[in-house]
Amino acid sequence: MRIWRSGAEVGEGPFWDEASQSLFWIDIRRPALHRYDVEGRALGSWPLPEPVGAFALLADGERALVALASGLALLDLPSGELERLFDPEPERPENRLNEGKISPCGQFFVFGSMDEREPKQATGSLYRLAADGRVATLARDLVVANGVAWSPDGGTLYFSDSRAAIIWAADWDASVGAITNRRVFATPSADQGRPDGAAMDDEGCYWSAGVSTGRLNRFAPDGALLESIPLPVQAPTMPAFGPPGTLFVTSHRRIAEPKADDGAIILVPTSRSGPRPPRFSLRVA
Repeated sequence: MRIWRSGAEVGEGPFWDEASQSLFWIDIRRPALHRYDVEGRALGSWPLPEPVGAFALLADGERALVALASGLALLDLPSGELERLFDPEPERPENRLNEGKISPCGQFFVFGSMDEREPKQATGSLYRLAADGRVATLARDLVVANGVAWSPDGGTLYFSDSRAAIIWAADWDASVGAITNRRVFATPSADQGRPDGAAMDDEGCYWSAGVSTGRLNRFAPDGALLESIPLPVQAPTMPAFGPPGTLFVTSHRRIAEPKADDGAIILVPTSRSGPRPPRFSLRVA
């Protein structure tokens, strides 16, 4: 495994962008969007004014949607200017936005929220933002919404609650951005680790970052554990498929006794590949 010591406090959201052949990722607690080339060289960095839980590159190639603690905003990449959009949870000041992915068709951004307090409560939700700007709630009563991924055929949406240690699957209707038939997909054990961010491979297997155990877990389409890969970081946060042969895994160092590689980006060699995520076709603002 290769290690890029990125200096992240809470690295998250790796996204391999085919168009620019570069890796975009965020640091939640040293708030910024970063861009690296395939060799790990920094190509750009966009500081943000508050914690950022997720982002989506827009199809126009000039902007990114960022999920900040206080709501969604548009980041102009050439200038670094930020345009606030809206807060989906104005009645939940204890929450911040967390995790998000673009749907396979590029028409929806599914994102979640989480309780920032300790002890955390089930005040989080999972939302979807449509390309026309409309928002709908997909799930409620989550502590930490996480683990968003779609099956290769786009018909199943997966998501998790990291604190409850449950991964769900639901039927996804891409015509309207809605879910039905929500069911438990997997309940990772303490040895496997609490499920954080996730990625889907072309075989329909769900890769989940075991954030509490330093492992990367691969689940079969029926929820059975196929592999549990130890990583050189204590708290991996999210995997993402990159160029052939590479799986990127971000990590964080907000633990009692961080080690030198915690917060790094790990490049895991793999013979498997995953569906290429599109950019988001947002048509507002």
